[in-house]
Amino acid sequence: MPKDRQPEVDRDDASPSGRGEDELGAARVVYIGHLPHGFFEKQLLGYFSQFGKVTRVRLSRSKKTGNAKGYAFVEFQYPEVARVAAEAMDGYFLFKQRLKCKLIPPSKVHPQLFQGANRKFKVIPWRRVERLRHDRERTPAEHAQRVAKLIRRDKQRQKKIKEAGIDYEYEGLSQPVQPKKVVFT
Repeated sequence: MPKDRQPEVDRDDASPSGRGEDELGAARVVYIGHLPHGFFEKQLLGYFSQFGKVTRVRLSRSKKTGNAKGYAFVEFQYPEVARVAAEAMDGYFLFKQRLKCKLIPPSKVHPQLFQGANRKFKVIPWRRVERLRHDRERTPAEHAQRVAKLIRRDKQRQKKIKEAGIDYEYEGLSQPVQPKKVVFT
């Protein structure tokens, strides 16, 4: 066979995506993209339950803010129901957004895709958590470590000033600093 000719493939056996129909036939997970704001886990579960039993729902959210990223994964109990839901909802307009719905073959579903699914989203107050971590009382060992770091950095600063040719003298941190506890009344 010449190098420039490819072997002919029977087009009836292959799907347009290159995957076999048997793999998509067992798919139970539907990817839903372009979700409008306000359409969260509870709404997804309620809306897609009209097609059949929904086993798991996973809405992708930002770790930092907790806002929805605009796409989700829904797992149905039966593959036939998932196929019908994906075909029916692909291109469907929902709150001025055109949904994208695709079946995900079982080989492409990550084992941890539904980790944390089927629970109500709870906002974590990161600022409060960080404030409490920052303001907590330090142990004597932690305080000594912080003071040693301050003294080391101060010596490096004095060395850089001297190397730059600047004649500047100041009283550096040579003695341990006592922690201050300020009480506001």
